[in-house]
Amino acid sequence: MTVTRQDPTVCSHCGSSKIDQDPDVLDTWFSSGLWPFSTLGWPEQTADLKYFYPTSVMETGYDILFFWVARMIMMGLEFTGEIPFHTVYLHGLIRDEAGRKMSKTYGNVIDPLEVMNKFGTDALRFTLLVGSSPGNDINLSLKKVEANRNFANKIWNAGRFILSEIAKIPATPESQPEWTLADSWIWARLQALIREVERLFQSYQYGEAGRQIYDFFWGEFADWYLEVAKIQLAEGGDRAFYTGQTLVQIMDLCLRMLHPFTPYITEELWGHLRATSQVHSRHLTPKGGWPEALIISTWPETRMEEGWESEKVAGFNRIQEVIRSVRNWRAEQGIKPGKFIPAILVSPNQSQVLREQAATIAQMARIDPGSLVILEALESKPEGHVVLVVGEIEIYLPQAEIGDGSEERTRLDNELAETRTQIRRLESLLAGPFAQKAPADIVQKEQDKLAVFRQTAEKLRAQLKELNTK
Repeated sequence: MTVTRQDPTVCSHCGSSKIDQDPDVLDTWFSSGLWPFSTLGWPEQTADLKYFYPTSVMETGYDILFFWVARMIMMGLEFTGEIPFHTVYLHGLIRDEAGRKMSKTYGNVIDPLEVMNKFGTDALRFTLLVGSSPGNDINLSLKKVEANRNFANKIWNAGRFILSEIAKIPATPESQPEWTLADSWIWARLQALIREVERLFQSYQYGEAGRQIYDFFWGEFADWYLEVAKIQLAEGGDRAFYTGQTLVQIMDLCLRMLHPFTPYITEELWGHLRATSQVHSRHLTPKGGWPEALIISTWPETRMEEGWESEKVAGFNRIQEVIRSVRNWRAEQGIKPGKFIPAILVSPNQSQVLREQAATIAQMARIDPGSLVILEALESKPEGHVVLVVGEIEIYLPQAEIGDGSEERTRLDNELAETRTQIRRLESLLAGPFAQKAPADIVQKEQDKLAVFRQTAEKLRAQLKELNTK
């Protein structure tokens, strides 16, 4: 059915038939096209016009590219002689979780005010920013918003923990800084993140930048460093002070990077961090000082690698793999979290690092500290033990504590098959265009991974050979 527009013939108010269209009414897109300069005092040459026009980036939806963006450019050229912006960043449209356009007919419209009231403004904002890529529509699901509400809670809880610990550490250290492996690892990982986020911002990949900040904060800072920090803080003295200093510095920089994505919770938490740190110790002041508000603070400065980072990161990654390996075994065997088990760690080249990190390994893997043995080599495999392999590190766990060991051969076969798959994948990757096109440091990281997998495969084959001879 075609609907034909009919102009009114009489005034709806007084009934007069003498009516005319107002000749001074312009199309809405005409007035909107004047917006970049008309709001700044044009045609007068005001200070605002000189400072803010032209601007740099225009962000809008692709559906009004012709209606609005083209008109702003044409009118800017006509009335000022300059284009209003040099870059147009097009975001996608918001659709429901099935990919359908939101409409009253479908009954699938999501009211943002209701979502904000239920999950928080930051959670919705983070979902819309991180769940999209330039020019592509986003399927909005309330489950995604709820997940990001949980992320906001994670940020808040991490901040509360740090604030509570600041008051307990010494106000002034008595010795020069001595950083642990975990301290160096988290600082190196954060600096790598800052460099990557800066690169992504420069190429307008805001969603990917947010996702990487999310992964770092939750997966590395909260899940790993905070847990190690609890162990280091318990030592007291200067160790607690430098751990607290690291926590403040990392949290400060994370909140600065998260602020464009989650402005409300980060501003609130950062204000508490600033106030508490200032009261407790001048040594907790970040480089550049504490500005009055997070929104006016400087963006984290990118730093080039200094040469020590790769060794520290690789070292802590090995500790993580040892802990994960034991944790996975415990979960598979149904061992209760409160039960501590004995263990023997054997490595000809990593034994010193393992000894230095013994407290961390024992606490996070739930190993009895008094029964944790670390050796360079074993004369013979201890009876009644299963073996977990992490690169060149062998982890011996008593079978009586873990299970009957009847499926040990199957487990080793499966682990070796998975390791061989990873070896083939990396060999193929490094033999292809990737090795010629990727940056040298990225290629080196993949080569290091390949070397570790090859070491693991060698150890697994040796364990299987020993089992098969029995």
